[in-house]
Amino acid sequence: MKNKVIRNFLIFIGFWLVFVSINNLVHHREIFTNFPWEVLLIFLLALIQVLTDLGKKVIYGIDIAVYFIFMLLTGGYYNWTSLIIFALMAVFMSAITYFVGVQFRYGEALKK
Repeated sequence: MKNKVIRNFLIFIGFWLVFVSINNLVHHREIFTNFPWEVLLIFLLALIQVLTDLGKKVIYGIDIAVYFIFMLLTGGYYNWTSLIIFALMAVFMSAITYFVGVQFRYGEALKK
């Protein structure tokens, strides 16, 4: 793989998945308990940024919508303050995803 940043991130995800799986087995939990879905989502949404030529606003819009829906499905909705917290976390996670996507793009330009 030419892009070392993506390769290293995949190695990180692989080690994290192995660690979480072993931890779940040791504590006699289901394999998908405490699974790092957020990290996988960051990786997949960052790849959209790398593989397409969409603008920054469109990328942020997609990321915020996906993270907001993800948090609604996985988080506990109690009242309107939950929606505000979900929206703020969606913006924060979108900023992280955009940063990772930019790093992936810079990794493509690296040559040895």
